Amino acid sequence: MILRLKKIALYIAVIAVASFGFTSLAQAFGISPIKILLTVGQSASQTVVFKINNLSASTGETTFKLSVLGVSQDEAGLPVFERGINTAENWVYPESNLVKVKAGEIKSVNFIIKTPENALPGSYYLGLAAEPVQQNSNGGLNSRLVSLLTLQVEGLVNESLGIEKWNLQAGAVANDVWKFDLLLKNNGDIEVPMQAEVAIRNWQGEEIFAEPLVLGNKLLAGSKRALSPEILLKRPVSNDGTGHDSVESNKISLPGLYQAQIRVTYGKTNQSVSAIAYIWYLPLWSKVSAGLFGLVLVVIFVFLIKRKK
Repeated sequence: MILRLKKIALYIAVIAVASFGFTSLAQAFGISPIKILLTVGQSASQTVVFKINNLSASTGETTFKLSVLGVSQDEAGLPVFERGINTAENWVYPESNLVKVKAGEIKSVNFIIKTPENALPGSYYLGLAAEPVQQNSNGGLNSRLVSLLTLQVEGLVNESLGIEKWNLQAGAVANDVWKFDLLLKNNGDIEVPMQAEVAIRNWQGEEIFAEPLVLGNKLLAGSKRALSPEILLKRPVSNDGTGHDSVESNKISLPGLYQAQIRVTYGKTNQSVSAIAYIWYLPLWSKVSAGLFGLVLVVIFVFLIKRKK
């Protein structure tokens, strides 16, 4: 589905995105804002004000190194900050690579955004980083704070989510816990929220029950999400009036071939994508019964052979 991004610039509620531990309790730093959403046009210029708060209990000043990082999302949904992963890293730069901040001072610095004429519409993810330069002989860096900048280039964008894997972890199951492998990929140009439901059907396609799945936070454009959801055929239910937990069954007791259809709804336009996994459900009692039945057949067969002789 095609969307038209609005020409607005928003600051979203401050939340922690990424930080790497400080070296001591006496040396601490803060940045703001921690998360920024900005919508710009092609061939546009924009300035982002970035504040560094030197909370150090010591006297003197600290030199900070400023940089721009690319942001990706790992399969667990966590942000990964590194260089060279996003073309938009070349669109953003600090006015100065180094800035000095006195103890107890809050200093504002500017990051300049210049989008090229051929910038494609969609979302780009960047990290605005401040690193205090350690004042010692080796000149190393002792900590880093990162603000997440989501840069949306206005225009027509596409929401597209694909299910790359949806299957049972085992070929057949004998217990009441069905474990699946799920791999999702955002093939679109913008991040998408997601929600999902799994419907369990018999071999005739008749739905027996359905359960929602938790897919985590928004999936960034171009990212994948790997999950291992479980479906419980039986689950404990409290407050049955007797003081003891009871067990609620999802009404699957017979062995056989079942279907697990996942349906993922995503994006602002509530599109959906689905996939089906097949499950051979063979509970232990069915295997024992099959073994006993086979044994009876063997005994009958041997008896008939001996009788013919």
